[in-house]
Amino acid sequence: MPTTTSMRMHLAGDELIPRSHAIGMHVSSVVTPLTNNSKKTMKRQRGRLAEVEVVFDEGPRCRRRKTSVCAAVRAPLMLKPALTDLKAIVINLERRPDRMDGCTARMVKHSPELCCERFRATDGKKDAIRLSEVTTSWHTARNVHYQKLRAIRKGWDDLDTYQARQLVMSPGERGCAMSHIRAWRYCLDHAGTMERPLMVLEDDAAPVDDFSKILVRSMNAMPEDSHMLYLGYSQASEWRREVTPDLVESDYVWTTVGYIIWPAGARILLNRLPIDQPVDNWLATLCANHEIKAYCTRPKIIRQVDAWNVNSDVAHSDEHYWGPCSDIRHSDDFYWGASQDKTNKPAADDKRVFCVDDSENSEDDAWDRS
Repeated sequence: MPTTTSMRMHLAGDELIPRSHAIGMHVSSVVTPLTNNSKKTMKRQRGRLAEVEVVFDEGPRCRRRKTSVCAAVRAPLMLKPALTDLKAIVINLERRPDRMDGCTARMVKHSPELCCERFRATDGKKDAIRLSEVTTSWHTARNVHYQKLRAIRKGWDDLDTYQARQLVMSPGERGCAMSHIRAWRYCLDHAGTMERPLMVLEDDAAPVDDFSKILVRSMNAMPEDSHMLYLGYSQASEWRREVTPDLVESDYVWTTVGYIIWPAGARILLNRLPIDQPVDNWLATLCANHEIKAYCTRPKIIRQVDAWNVNSDVAHSDEHYWGPCSDIRHSDDFYWGASQDKTNKPAADDKRVFCVDDSENSEDDAWDRS
């Protein structure tokens, strides 16, 4: 069966056409200078244009041609807009206008210059989600590895409680993952010709008092080859490096409560589908594998309104990993009825208990669980 023809990004004047977010995108790594050596052309284009081979995938047959593309294909120039020009979306289920109202009020209070708009969340209980985009099960081995690293870093004596297993992803996890996939596509569709970034928030996002100040400093310090900036997170392993006192390079962090994505990063993510684990774990894995470059504000400038997994619209497949006596509650139950699914629940003789970090460290607190 022929595959979808892949479209490529190229430069026409100062316009990138078309935006390269098609599945199967490939640009060859062979880059050569333009053959046009006229003085006028070289003066105008010096350092900007290169000749690359592009491949249009059409099943067994491939068409190849060469085109002039901006150097941004190899190392996209990052746009670092002022907060008044930064586009922000809030992922929110249609049946939860109350959560949208709460998030809007919090954002207006702490960052009135930032304009946020509602972004309809994919409802994993109602909307069709293709397996080519989000799988239905995942293995926790990689996540357990980083849970242990965090436990060691925090000095917790619980390494024997982490066990790798195969889990079925909940409808909420699949819907959450699909919502973020759609947000990345939205980022590309609205990037314009200047590689504009997009702020993605979940509707339980709660900015801190110094949100705007720290965000501006962090944005200005972002390296040019960055793909993501986490605004809220739960830290697993040690930071790779400190860029500035406000900015660190991430190795593996949890949660997607708030982040900024650049088009270059969105293209990479969309070309790595399907998401085969909860979306925050999947993003963290790509970062740990050096497939994307992600940074974190320090301290985190967005927190979650409630503790992990409490009053959440997303039931987590690994929540019962911590034992059946948890006080976890889901707002989902009020709309769909309490779930009786015991697929991922531990055996009756499983003695694991839920453990929270009560430290005052701004990078890991009692609102985090991972």
